[in-house]
Amino acid sequence: MEDVVKEYIDYTKEKANVDEVANKKLVFLNDKFVKLKEYVRNNPDKELDICKEISLEFDNMDILKSYYAANFVGHAMHHSDVIDEEMGKRLINLFFRNIDNACRFIENAAQLYNVDEDELTDDDIARINIDVMYRLDYKPLEAFIGIDMIVPPIMTIICSNQNLRKYFIDLGLTDHVEYLEPYISALSYVYVGIEACCKTKVLVLTPKMQRGFYIEASDMSNGYYLITLLEAELYKKGLLKRYGIDKYEFNETIYDIATGKKHAQEIMEAEAHQQYYTIYAVQKDGSYNVEDENGELDLNKILYCDMSPSDIPDLEGTHILIMDSEGMWNKPIKWDTGYFSKLHPKLNPYVEILDEISDDEYNSWMEKIKNYEL
Repeated sequence: MEDVVKEYIDYTKEKANVDEVANKKLVFLNDKFVKLKEYVRNNPDKELDICKEISLEFDNMDILKSYYAANFVGHAMHHSDVIDEEMGKRLINLFFRNIDNACRFIENAAQLYNVDEDELTDDDIARINIDVMYRLDYKPLEAFIGIDMIVPPIMTIICSNQNLRKYFIDLGLTDHVEYLEPYISALSYVYVGIEACCKTKVLVLTPKMQRGFYIEASDMSNGYYLITLLEAELYKKGLLKRYGIDKYEFNETIYDIATGKKHAQEIMEAEAHQQYYTIYAVQKDGSYNVEDENGELDLNKILYCDMSPSDIPDLEGTHILIMDSEGMWNKPIKWDTGYFSKLHPKLNPYVEILDEISDDEYNSWMEKIKNYEL
């Protein structure tokens, strides 16, 4: 191990002093950290190997300093084409180990002010005496103060690698993130990663044309994004008329924004050229009902804005989307760039059109759907 790396790792294992906790920039500006960054800048070919060495020591580091070490490692991973999964897991595990401590800081602060946790304000937290909290329970204090530093690396790995995204989600951290988000706004960005679907296969059935086909969708978190890319892919494959879509005009700028090739420079609108239902909307006679028992719109019966591909209801383990021209709206559904813009540079949103099913398969699926009962 290079001396500069060893000296930095030795520094991270020392408990952060109260000055470093009160002003965490001191950790960032520490001479050993500065020398490490300079060394990596002059030896870029060694960066990932050094990051692996550092990540292997996360468990042994001071909490606050480990966050800065994680941020350093995450920066290297952000600029790498392939994410090292073991290193990614070590980053996630670091976040997992400390988020309970960060939550405990809120509990401690609420007790200090003798208020309920949901009554605690940003001003209350800002007025906390760091010296006192450091002496009383420094680990929750460090875990809370520094957690914003680990958000960027967490975002890099869960947006880049779907195995690591699933690993993160399976740890069940969403409740912790929701609990801390009012106090640490940076945590709101984590939802971008955990809500983006992993590769999801969907069967699209078109009753108007009595055909069906499979698609694979990935890295998007809402139904409007799916429609934007689905209809564009049907256009690019010359399949619009085969599946009953008329008067579609391809907009290359919208497509480039949706696939992440361009950033939106202005507010643009996309619209649906079909109606999109779930299996719950199909009646026994093949008609559609999108209302609940009270006559209100039942969002579970349509592909709505917050329904990602992985949320589309399934039948026998197959996500099924019904695409038809029968209208539930008088005008086409429209949405702006907020619904079809890539929210993190490491995401790779796409819709790939797969195989068409046979006539017998189509008829079999439709019969199952018509006779399906909740």
